[in-house]
Amino acid sequence: MDKVHFLFGVHNHQPIGNFGFVFEKAYAQSYLPFLEAMERHPRLHWNMHATGILWEWLEENHPEYIDRVAKQVEQGRLELLTGGYYEPILSALPDADKAGQIQKLTQYIQKRFHTTPRGMWLAERVWEPGLAKVLHDNRVDYSLVDDTHFLMTGMEPDQLAGAFVTEDQGASVSLLPIRQELRYAIPFQDPGTTLNLLRRNLTPTGYRVEGLDAETVATLLRALA
Repeated sequence: MDKVHFLFGVHNHQPIGNFGFVFEKAYAQSYLPFLEAMERHPRLHWNMHATGILWEWLEENHPEYIDRVAKQVEQGRLELLTGGYYEPILSALPDADKAGQIQKLTQYIQKRFHTTPRGMWLAERVWEPGLAKVLHDNRVDYSLVDDTHFLMTGMEPDQLAGAFVTEDQGASVSLLPIRQELRYAIPFQDPGTTLNLLRRNLTPTGYRVEGLDAETVATLLRALA
């Protein structure tokens, strides 16, 4: 039977200095119900990014939520992503500050969840080629970027089913395109629309990387392992 592998990740963030009641409302209406939904479906694997500001608030106000996240990490079904601790636009910072932002969030995740993040959420998905070396030097294997970056180079949407390797000064990192059509269909349209979009990507193996070079295929499989 044909199948498709759907990589599902969520991003949670609150701006620095936001009102406490805004944090609490987002927690009650979004963060907690979503985590509860994932707990009801233990066969699903997913990844999540939360900014340092949000982790700090959760530590102080809802530590039980973090314990429940940690349980899913321990079970091997939830992968946590690193990123800039305070959600800065990394490309606007000096390299030393870029590194400091990533290291601060990575170290928190290592200490609190006993796991080392391999992937990174890129704030506002603002990508510049020079980021590759900074990510590589800070033990980031891959990052997520909008598919627009690839489409503007002349690639077709059907070519964006996989990971792509980029490099700067000999340091490489993998980039995974976020499909815009799915990004808008999931929250704003009927669930049937999302299912139909996924059906368009069915293959016998579930992996649509047949047209990519061997190095890219190997990188993708390592990232998904």
